[in-house]
Amino acid sequence: MTADAVLPAVPRTLALTRGLTARVGLTLLVVGSLAVRVVASAAHPVPRYFPDEYLYTAIARALGSGHLPTVRGSAAHFPALLEPLLAAPLQAFFSPELAYRLTQVENALLMSLAAVPVYLLARRLSLSAGYALTCAAFALLIPDLVYASYTLADPVAYPFALGAIAAAVAALERPTRRGQLLFLALAFLATFARVQYVVLPAAFVVAAFAVDRLRAFRTQRLPLALISAPVLAALALGPSHALGYYSRVVHLHVGGALLHWAARDLLLLALASGVVLVPGALAGLVRARGRGETAFAAFAAVFTAGLLLEAALYASNGSDRFQERYLFALLPLVPVAFGLYLKNGRPLRLPVALLSVVLLALSARVPLSGYAEALGKTDSPFLFALFRLERYVGTANGSLIFAVVIAFGALGAVAVSRGVGARLAVGGALAFAALASLGAVVNDASNARQIRHDYLPANPSWVDASGLSNVTLIQTVGSPPARAIEQLYWNRSVTHEALLGDALPTDVYAAPRIHVAADGTLTGVSGNVLVQGYAATARFQNATLLSRAGSFSLWSSETAPKLSLLEQGRYSDSWLARSGRLSVWPDATGRSRGTVHFTLSLPRGSQPVTVRFGKVHYLVEPGEDTDIVYTIDARGPWSLAFKAQSGRYLDDLRSVSVQSTPPVLERWGAPAVRATTAA
Repeated sequence: MTADAVLPAVPRTLALTRGLTARVGLTLLVVGSLAVRVVASAAHPVPRYFPDEYLYTAIARALGSGHLPTVRGSAAHFPALLEPLLAAPLQAFFSPELAYRLTQVENALLMSLAAVPVYLLARRLSLSAGYALTCAAFALLIPDLVYASYTLADPVAYPFALGAIAAAVAALERPTRRGQLLFLALAFLATFARVQYVVLPAAFVVAAFAVDRLRAFRTQRLPLALISAPVLAALALGPSHALGYYSRVVHLHVGGALLHWAARDLLLLALASGVVLVPGALAGLVRARGRGETAFAAFAAVFTAGLLLEAALYASNGSDRFQERYLFALLPLVPVAFGLYLKNGRPLRLPVALLSVVLLALSARVPLSGYAEALGKTDSPFLFALFRLERYVGTANGSLIFAVVIAFGALGAVAVSRGVGARLAVGGALAFAALASLGAVVNDASNARQIRHDYLPANPSWVDASGLSNVTLIQTVGSPPARAIEQLYWNRSVTHEALLGDALPTDVYAAPRIHVAADGTLTGVSGNVLVQGYAATARFQNATLLSRAGSFSLWSSETAPKLSLLEQGRYSDSWLARSGRLSVWPDATGRSRGTVHFTLSLPRGSQPVTVRFGKVHYLVEPGEDTDIVYTIDARGPWSLAFKAQSGRYLDDLRSVSVQSTPPVLERWGAPAVRATTAA
């Protein structure tokens, strides 16, 4: 595909027609992308990227209620507030389900509008209208637009970041106050949506001096002054105060792993783009000509380095996976830089060919199948697509197919450097992006539907539907935070969270650890509770069970809830963990008196398991029931520990021993009290 340096002189009428044609094409791209992403969002019924999606939504609800940013009543010192501000009206006026769907539509529109700044950037660099539309299409085809289905900041920040880049190049090429202020406004909005884009002003400063040298103090004095002000303010306040929620970044370790992950992220990003355009794009940046191209090349280089540094910093401090979510705004710059390469006569042919071979060799040395497994793909829609491919054809075949595609991409880059195949290369890059995007959407929809099925009842807002208010979520030991976050997300009446014992919190916000008093009272909790019984079975003395959903049980109480019985280590599907504890709390007389009985069993075909309750050992045979009865008479609480000498691992990797019916507590002189399960 030819990228014309300047459109040929044509009659005014024909030029106007071409302009209208380009506008129509750009409009069709935006509208088409919006329609496709809205349809894709329909297959994404619930959030699944936690805790981020819940935090943005919780802050939006607080803002929509006329309050300052809070999460469960705890102040949220959160500098990235643009997404919650945009979602706040939706959360204020609509139900959780409708607000969720409208937010997805809003995100789809914003991500689709990213085509506009990419098109304008390409035209600013004197690339033809047709090629500029191709660049815009690429920006809408990358797999990362799957984030339009998520309630995250990424869809909001994406068009503003690209808009800031286009505005920066215009302001650097032709400094005007209007252009400079436009860049600053777009850079602020991008950073206000996602703090990582704080690198945009830094890239502008470096590019300004790359273009004008010391004259930049005069030509760019307005943006330089306005950029300096917040930097000085942040230094005066200190990073911890300025960054708020993200203040922990100043405590991250900087070491050799940083360079390792920066290089690996750069390689994986090149592979995610399809390889074929990358060598030429780099050559286009190196051989940039004139103010506009030099401004773009310098800005793109610093912007890329800044995002890579941020991504590598997180990856090297425990989040060791491909941080594509931090980097995907770089992908639309690749075809633009490639256009410069074509426009300037395909310079640096030998380096382009050598780089193509190096990328091919590195892709063979760094197999992606390992990254696509387990949590390695968490932040990478590109790896979502690779994982889905491997699920269809097998890991070996999927890796082979991808290796062939990369090989063709590298060979295509060499061919382009020799003067042939430019159209085919660009078309191949578009096709690769479209197929990767399809794979990412299919994989995402499958995961979201599975979470909808496993975590939520038919009505996800079932707690709200009960009519209760000010419900406290009780996290018990062994309970997965993600299941609890789904309840928090869909039920506005769940306003507090508390941790029983060593339970895991859902996020960094208010979740105090509570203890059980000698009479069974949950200290620090008042009124209604939603108990996660994923790995615990609970029964209350003074609360009424209203309903159950999955591993959750909803209890109504006018006073502080008081436990009657709690078995920690009993899963909601009746399996016992390898160890746990059964506890009983006294009645109004101050004594724990009565009997506790339950039945142990194993499925046929299992191996026998010996379980010790207290000092007594029980051999549980497959296909047979082992009835256990304990008579208790103690002052204050009574408890009994259990431990298995062997067991098995279930498909979800839980380590279990035997199955057990819910323990039944029969107090002397009172009706039986059954421990409620939420199976």
